[in-house]
Amino acid sequence: MTLSRGSRACREDLMSLPETAPTTAHERVSNYVRVSGRTYLHDGTRRMRMLYATRTGSMVCVPEEAAARLAEGRLEGIDPELLEGLREIEAVVAAGPDAAPELDVVLARQRAASADRSALRYVLLPTTYCNMGCSYCGQEHTRGRLSGRHRDAVARRVLAGIEAQATRSVAVSWFGAEPMIGYPMILDLSARFTAAARDKGVEYVSRMVTNGTLLTLEKLRKLRRECQVVKFDITLDGPARVHDVHRPLRNGKKSFERTTRLLLEALRDDTLADVLFILRTNIDVENMEWVDEYLDTMAGLGFSNEQVLFNLAPVYPWGNDVSRVEIDRRVYARHEVDWMRRMNRLGLRFTALPNEPEGVLCAAVSQSVEIHSSSGAMFSCSEYPLVPQHEKGGGLGLIETLPVGAPRPLGPFDDWHDAVATGETPCHSCYFFPVCGGACPKQWREGAVPCPPYKFTLEERFDLVAEMNGLTPMAC
Repeated sequence: MTLSRGSRACREDLMSLPETAPTTAHERVSNYVRVSGRTYLHDGTRRMRMLYATRTGSMVCVPEEAAARLAEGRLEGIDPELLEGLREIEAVVAAGPDAAPELDVVLARQRAASADRSALRYVLLPTTYCNMGCSYCGQEHTRGRLSGRHRDAVARRVLAGIEAQATRSVAVSWFGAEPMIGYPMILDLSARFTAAARDKGVEYVSRMVTNGTLLTLEKLRKLRRECQVVKFDITLDGPARVHDVHRPLRNGKKSFERTTRLLLEALRDDTLADVLFILRTNIDVENMEWVDEYLDTMAGLGFSNEQVLFNLAPVYPWGNDVSRVEIDRRVYARHEVDWMRRMNRLGLRFTALPNEPEGVLCAAVSQSVEIHSSSGAMFSCSEYPLVPQHEKGGGLGLIETLPVGAPRPLGPFDDWHDAVATGETPCHSCYFFPVCGGACPKQWREGAVPCPPYKFTLEERFDLVAEMNGLTPMAC
């Protein structure tokens, strides 16, 4: 039986199935399964434990006795119906000499997703300038117009991708600096891309990462209607007085109230009903104590809405030194669980644990994804454009001179799956690898450990997901 999610904050569905029965010697519990240490009451009487199968990103609850066996890697005595459900989510997998190692299976799926040329993605920077001066930003922003030659070179490359015989879908992400400074360029290029996609019968979708300060309701409508932008990632770093200091506008004005007011107008606009607003909060030692107040403020303003997803994220180096303000990952992880509990109580939407396996980890591991810097260079990593030391190296080449119909050149992280297979990082033995994918190849090779916060707080997140789905924790 499928349980109600119990909260709009959770996307994980819980499945409750019966108990006890036989199994086969040709199966075993997956290495990518973890069972909660705590027992929970369902409907006040049934004793259940949580199970997370990361091969499929599935969170389920199972009867306590069966869960205890699964936690020990035993399948005997598991009810056939429950066993079938566990097979479907790949919590139970093939065993024996002919069974492929699980890491090989996971890597094969990720390699296949990265090699798929039917789904292309382009990350485009339409400007070199940003109207904010955030201290934790590693980019260098300069004023100046982009040349018509650069615009045409970008257009030729994306249009060639749309027109390629293998292409079934194209996604364009407008990135920065601040992309809305290049708003006319976005309108011009989008008109070309959407027309070509219609002519070829190719699915086309777009996304924008923006600070939101240059948006208006009319521009939002136009971006949705004419440019097919259906997701906006907008950063708010705390309540008004904190955000306006943490993310200062270069002209000295404030942005929190204007941005939130616009977003609330957008949420009431029927023409934007299918747009998702992802509100990111970059958290460091300078604003972490104000996150609770920020969440209370956002709930009070009316951001408990199906079109709004909250994304809390720790500040980390992006080609720059943030050691003075960076929070230790384990410390951050503990705080994040508390913030998620607060969001759950307030009715704000968030994702407690990944609910699907990683396909293409990031642009850096797939030649089907290209990043076009406003400098004229092409990159494979989104943390390279406009970062001086990376721009100085010229990236993968100039967009104007690279062969239009060929995949982008190999970048420094296209060997990532091989690196995981050979044990370059601890990812090869981590049970979160199917849903995490390794987090960030760049950070690993720079000597950092970019493991996601949920790695350090799985038990706490079991409690959180159980709470969001109406289960009552029992004392340990």
